[in-house]
Amino acid sequence: MLITGDKTIYELVKEKKELHAKKIFLYFQQQCITYEELLFRVNQTAHYLKTKGVKKGDKIAVLLSNSPEFYYFWFGCGAIGAILVPINTASTSYEIEYFIDHSDAVGFIGEHPLYTHKIKEVVESKELLFKDVVKDNWLTILNNYSTNNHSDYVSSKDVCCIMYTSGTTSKPKGAEITHENYIFAGETSVRNQWLTPFDRYLIFLPLFHVNSQYYTSMAALVVGCSIVLLKKFSSSTFWDDVQRYQPTKSSLVATVIKMLLQNDSHPNEKNHTLRQAGYGLFVTYNELEEFESRFGIRLFQWYGMTESITTSIVTPCYDKRIQDEITGIVPIGKAALGHDVKIVDENGIELGPNQTGEIIIKSPSLMRGYYKNIEATNETIKDGWLYTGDNGYYQKSGYIWFMDRNKDMIKRAGENISSIEIENVIRDHPNVEDCAVISVPDHLREESVAAFIMIKSGQNLSENEIKIYCEEKLSYFKVPQIINFVDDFPRTSIGKIQKNQLRNQFINK
Repeated sequence: MLITGDKTIYELVKEKKELHAKKIFLYFQQQCITYEELLFRVNQTAHYLKTKGVKKGDKIAVLLSNSPEFYYFWFGCGAIGAILVPINTASTSYEIEYFIDHSDAVGFIGEHPLYTHKIKEVVESKELLFKDVVKDNWLTILNNYSTNNHSDYVSSKDVCCIMYTSGTTSKPKGAEITHENYIFAGETSVRNQWLTPFDRYLIFLPLFHVNSQYYTSMAALVVGCSIVLLKKFSSSTFWDDVQRYQPTKSSLVATVIKMLLQNDSHPNEKNHTLRQAGYGLFVTYNELEEFESRFGIRLFQWYGMTESITTSIVTPCYDKRIQDEITGIVPIGKAALGHDVKIVDENGIELGPNQTGEIIIKSPSLMRGYYKNIEATNETIKDGWLYTGDNGYYQKSGYIWFMDRNKDMIKRAGENISSIEIENVIRDHPNVEDCAVISVPDHLREESVAAFIMIKSGQNLSENEIKIYCEEKLSYFKVPQIINFVDDFPRTSIGKIQKNQLRNQFINK
């Protein structure tokens, strides 16, 4: 029996309502929504879906930004066994058509003003049970439906969400997430973050993304604390929001950390309630140290994927931060409680300490599989192990280092080069705001190292200066042969640089 028991996310909502009926579940703009009101709205949403003809197993596509309605539809679908299909709010009409068609969605919920004319044209062309738009009067509409609880038979093993992964060389794949997956993610995240019922969790990353579902919202729901939900991140108002809502914990990404460091000093940046925050990849040791010293917020790293559900590798909050003495890269952490992690070669043979190979993960909570894609599922999950496609190594201490994604490793004249190592060096240059390193074809040496660099506002930097700087810190074969200065980068919804687009732009120019 797993720690989750045989429970659904709807049963979890009901359980927390009994424990914390009058406690605030969600702070959002001017709204304070209690756990009791959360259950009422979830029940109303589930009744609304039933009146539209939605049955167990039906998929509902939702195009919603950060809002209480996202939670209502997420948990409302869970109450009756329907399956939520969250759509990135930056998606084009062409992409949305793919998500609707591939997921076999029977209904669509859009949000004004995200529901543009082009998207409306696509949606209206589909034979769906309903095509509704969430506007300011949505609560008035919900009030037409019963707040009574639901007793539909739904199992913890049932799929309750399809999360589409970013497509790089092919169409996005839909990872099937079960109720058990979500609750296990919440339970493990509570322990990884030392979360308590007395915390307030600040969430500003998009709710359609795995981070704000798996590691933050589910953790808050499991432990019964409060969520502070922002529409989006704003570096100019961040400390004012912290002062207003008094959060204690949050989840950041590299872009947010860098932006806050570049901001001018703020009166509230030292005197605040925010104690701790998790973050993802691509933050240097120096940036982490500077952030903690300046803002007094403890940062810890976590590593997870859409397909792994949980954060499978986590930096213990109680350990001293370390870095690899040779590369200067900080580790991504140790195997999380209840997870097995191995490093294997191309034949699946386990490697020893300090040997680079693919990171593979085994946990009680991997995705069910990719929807309608058995071949991709079997390529990703083998004998119960999730093959991440990421390269790394470990040391005897148990710490694991991320080296690069398989597709981003640079192979030059027989040498395997980590783009992360080079990026860490370049980012430490005082005039560099951000950078990305990729491989480009080289007819003589397989691949060349290409660096794309964004210079800090008001600063200057030449190609020769960067090469000299890198030559002082890197082996000769790691020094970028190609240097391009850019104004900005193509990024994902949570600010990660999309290297595949950089590579395509370079090759096609």
